[in-house]
Amino acid sequence: MSFNELQEKLKEIAKDVADKQILLKNIELQLKRQERAITYVTDITNRKLGNIIEKDNFASFFKKPYVVHEFGKNQIFVFVPKFIKNFQVGWLYKEDETFYIYQLDQYSAWLGDVPQELLEKINFQKEIDATVEGDTLFFSPTDKEKIKKKFLHLTDFQENQARITKGHIFDLIVQMIESNCLPFKPKKVSLADLRGAKAKFEVREYQKPAVDKFMETGAVGIFYPTGAGKSFIAMHLLDTIKGKKLIIVPGLTLAEQWEYYIDTWIPHVKDEITISTYQGMQYQDQDFVLTIYDECQRLPANTFSRLAVINTKYRIGLSASPHREDGRESYIFALTGYPIGLNWRDYMKTVGKTFHPIYVHLVKHGHAKMLKLKQLLDRDKKTFIFCDTIELGQNISRTLQIPFIYGETKDRLNEIEQNKVVVISRVGDLGISIPDLERIIEVDFLFGSRQQELQRTGRLMHSQQKDVRHDIIMTEKEKMEYGKRLWALQEKGFHLKVVS
Repeated sequence: MSFNELQEKLKEIAKDVADKQILLKNIELQLKRQERAITYVTDITNRKLGNIIEKDNFASFFKKPYVVHEFGKNQIFVFVPKFIKNFQVGWLYKEDETFYIYQLDQYSAWLGDVPQELLEKINFQKEIDATVEGDTLFFSPTDKEKIKKKFLHLTDFQENQARITKGHIFDLIVQMIESNCLPFKPKKVSLADLRGAKAKFEVREYQKPAVDKFMETGAVGIFYPTGAGKSFIAMHLLDTIKGKKLIIVPGLTLAEQWEYYIDTWIPHVKDEITISTYQGMQYQDQDFVLTIYDECQRLPANTFSRLAVINTKYRIGLSASPHREDGRESYIFALTGYPIGLNWRDYMKTVGKTFHPIYVHLVKHGHAKMLKLKQLLDRDKKTFIFCDTIELGQNISRTLQIPFIYGETKDRLNEIEQNKVVVISRVGDLGISIPDLERIIEVDFLFGSRQQELQRTGRLMHSQQKDVRHDIIMTEKEKMEYGKRLWALQEKGFHLKVVS
């Protein structure tokens, strides 16, 4: 390289360095401007916030971001701002633009749906401490006068016991539960009633507390989330307990499923088991070593008395949603026994599941539902189209050329298995476990029933598929009138996306 060429090259390098220095100065200038802007905005924000927010109280708010308000015996409302994430207690009672309002009572506390910190602050009090054994109520002598005044159906009072009027044991138990007292006397399962299990599955770690509680007490309500294997816990105990057993279900679809479960997993005890619906129960005069009340939250009121007098040594209730819109939770607990719950969020963490997506599609009127249904439907996906109204279900069936499964359908599970897409009435709400189910589309529903909404999305929690989705089609009027059914999903941890 010549001297002149070298000079030219050095000039180019010097110019490049100068350009970069100018660029760096410009960047430094921009950064200083941004810093001044940030400082200015922060200062203005702090001054404005200072006018409306008391800093010390604002910091205290995040230590306790809720308000508790008593509204009845052993019942409270808990008000929580919507921007507080992952805070859920009890039963979502109402919501507005800024707050979730939860209803909390002894049932939520018993089921583990209350954070320990809040449970300690609430300090639910037992009004009495007493137990029922046979036709006798046992209590502390200091509670005798209180029990005389408070409870009906008692005679022959002695110092620490009273006789229960014949035919009213169940009524008394309901009264006691409503007074925040679990009146059951633990009756440990006798070794003489046990045998080695031969079932073709093993109880999972998170299911063992329910099995242990049953062995300790002989009477439990197992209130685990949908998909948590409540039926498998029950089958393990059907296999382990010797003797004559009864399973009571709310309808024929679940009866079919229980028959399938027994044939598949515990066929060696099939001859010991009788399956009946609540409506068709005709076994009051027979003796059973174990009775299982499946979906016990659905018990119709006129069957309570019949079911309460079944002569059974041990009993189990199964439900993922032990709540009733009519407030009769006490009947559920009275028919089952010691409650054992599993918080939905804790369960999802334990088994490594995630909450599936739920979309709420708002349409102007009922006629637009069919158009939206056609847009959402993917015939390559295993799909339930839920429809409560028989006439509408038949119309969807004709229009889409798919089967409609409802009360008059024979062999329902086989019909579901043989078809990729079906429209199904509320006979599909409870207990059905379809491992390849991928989609749920709700077109028609039972008004504001939160229980039904939770049960329907629960069908997807039984699925073994990864890409699952729940779509709900509502008119704007339905959203206003029956939107509370969606609260059941929010309170358990699901995130809903509203699409107009």
